[in-house]
Amino acid sequence: MPLLTPLSIPRTKVSHLNPITYDHDRAVNAIYKRGDIYFGSQTVPPNNAWSDGTRSFMAPMSDFHLLQTESFHVTSGRGVWYLGDEVIHLNEGEDMVIPPWRAHRFENLPGSTEPLRIEYRYDRQRFAMEESFFRNALTYMDDCRRVGVVPSWFQLCVFCSKAWMVPDVVPVPWVRGVGGEYVRCVVNCVIMWVCSVVGWVVFGYRGSYREYYDPEGEGRKGM
Repeated sequence: MPLLTPLSIPRTKVSHLNPITYDHDRAVNAIYKRGDIYFGSQTVPPNNAWSDGTRSFMAPMSDFHLLQTESFHVTSGRGVWYLGDEVIHLNEGEDMVIPPWRAHRFENLPGSTEPLRIEYRYDRQRFAMEESFFRNALTYMDDCRRVGVVPSWFQLCVFCSKAWMVPDVVPVPWVRGVGGEYVRCVVNCVIMWVCSVVGWVVFGYRGSYREYYDPEGEGRKGM
């Protein structure tokens, strides 16, 4: 992944939208109202791919949450969750709980012809932090997709550090088991914070952009 994407990529204004759709409604990101049982929902496209066949960012890379337990509920379709060395298949109506400091990712069932729709929540709801992250990170990656550039690792680290969510990119093969996973989380956390500071100080990346997120809640209308 390139370290730096040009700062001048066009940013699509989505701060007034809820839900936000990508690739002609192939994927959806919806934020619910404060106090709802779930924080929001996402739709992962069939076979985890965009209409041009490239990999969709709606099937995210592995990451750690430092502050919160995350719970998933499958409302339609079939998905696969990767939690450490475990591979867990979930069908419609089933649930998954991810404790803090555990690496995890999910995707639509590979080869699927139907979308996967999930709802998710956190045990400690930090509404503004999460809404800012999902609106900024997903739309930034979609804007990069639109203009044919790979998202900047520095910018993504700025987004992730603001949400206390650590990308799981560096393996720690010399430590095994759950203890090794905690060590890996710490190693990747240090890398994330260093890259975030470089992105913010050197390249001028921000943790939120007005086109993507309105802190006054403009985009929450109708949900």
